[in-house]
Amino acid sequence: MRDSPIPDDGFTGRPRAARGRRCPRLLPAVLLSWIAAAACAGAGGSDETILVLAAASTIDALEAAVSDFEAETGIEVEISFGPTSTVALQIVQGAPADLMLSANGEWADYVEDRIPVRRRVTLVGNQLIVVQPTPRRAEDGVATSLRELFDDPRRRFAIADPQSVPAGIYARQALRALGFWESVEPRLIPTIDVRAALALVARREVDGAFVYATDAASSSAISYVGDIDPLLHDPIEYPLLLLAGAGEEAAALFEFLVSARGRAHFFDRGFTDPSR
Repeated sequence: MRDSPIPDDGFTGRPRAARGRRCPRLLPAVLLSWIAAAACAGAGGSDETILVLAAASTIDALEAAVSDFEAETGIEVEISFGPTSTVALQIVQGAPADLMLSANGEWADYVEDRIPVRRRVTLVGNQLIVVQPTPRRAEDGVATSLRELFDDPRRRFAIADPQSVPAGIYARQALRALGFWESVEPRLIPTIDVRAALALVARREVDGAFVYATDAASSSAISYVGDIDPLLHDPIEYPLLLLAGAGEEAAALFEFLVSARGRAHFFDRGFTDPSR
């Protein structure tokens, strides 16, 4: 059932320019345990802004967690969001990232197989669901089940690129397991990432979309149709990678994100505990 992400050999993304130097900052007492853990892992000093490359589906939660970290520490963090496939390729091709937050394990493996990674922790999980536009009028036709939605040959669906983007890969695995892939595939509209799929259904340009539960919670323009059974696809997991060469401030951010306080920003927005 596994569909492995296949890197696009035609990828033309360029690494970001190297960041400028800045003066080191003193860290407050609350970070002593995180810095101690980083020191034990062999972290060196850093005088650069932390750069995190992350999956688009983590925008709301990661921005909230990073804002909390910045307010507590005064350390500056830059985040660049995009499809996990693009994020992974940028890092392997030399983007000066300190951390990567992936939306699946295989793209994290892809990075770890090609460049040194100091630490890796599965941060959170998620749930794949199907949504449709919120009806404007009582007479607007809406589906009441996944089967009704998939069986209607007139309906089109947005899906994150099922060749490389995790949300699309999970959806393709599930559709194949359910026996719907051949009938639904011609009606799929691939998008660059899961947030783009959500935007299409919110603008009523498609009849449905495969998105994460956490994405659906961010829009009132869409309505829930049904869950995709997690047994029908690979586990949805978000590995957090601390890349080799990252300084102790980046290691401190890593420790913050994997702490109960850091994960709470994700759980508050519907992400799940991967240990359950």
